[in-house]
Amino acid sequence: MREYFTVSELSSLFHIHVQTLHYYDSIGLLIPSKRDSGTNRRLYTFDQVYKLTTIKYQQKLGKSLKQIKEYMDSTSISDTLDDLHTQSSIVHDKIQELLTVEKTINEKVSFITQKFEEMSHQVNKNIEIAQFPKRPYIGADGEEFQFGNDYFYVYPTVVFHEGDRKIFGVYVPKGFEKEHPLAQLDYIPAGKYYVSYHLGTYETIFDTFSHMREIASSNGDSLSERTVSFNIIDQFVEPDCTKYLTQVQIRIL
Repeated sequence: MREYFTVSELSSLFHIHVQTLHYYDSIGLLIPSKRDSGTNRRLYTFDQVYKLTTIKYQQKLGKSLKQIKEYMDSTSISDTLDDLHTQSSIVHDKIQELLTVEKTINEKVSFITQKFEEMSHQVNKNIEIAQFPKRPYIGADGEEFQFGNDYFYVYPTVVFHEGDRKIFGVYVPKGFEKEHPLAQLDYIPAGKYYVSYHLGTYETIFDTFSHMREIASSNGDSLSERTVSFNIIDQFVEPDCTKYLTQVQIRIL
């Protein structure tokens, strides 16, 4: 077994930049066992390979270099066990958080896919009438909710227009009530709705509203004053606002 590794060899073994190892040396985190008397190159013993492995592992757990140094300077069997229990709890919480994020992403993908499928099967590519059950949403009153609540970013946005009023909400998936029993939910009323799709900026969506009401009037149907708009492709998905896709629904009275 070889006695020493050069800094270049250690860098290659661990896929770490040489300058990183130099920095570890400068802060006392991983000091070379000796330096070559002729070249002044840093030389590390085989035991220090294990120390570098520990540093990399602790970094994966999210620790700062300062925390790693404190841990390695004061470690004992008892300290190590306590640290492992703590890190196990942290990792478990991160896993649960990532699972929640994964579930939310899948729900958003499912929503967008469903809306595209509905649009592709629409007999009249412009407007149709559809029956909907009561549907839950979270009212998003005020900018504080919109910019401070994760729901606004991960779930589809629903916008209600009524006269000059514009009210935001977050359209939540089926089963949300059971998973979040304390959530304060509002509901989009059940009933028959005129349904259409608007492609383009939000500023031009009122043309679609007007067109839908003209069609309803020609059919002898009276519509609610409130329109319901679901953002399918929005600023969180598409940077070009002319490609935004919104489903518009207006309930028949």
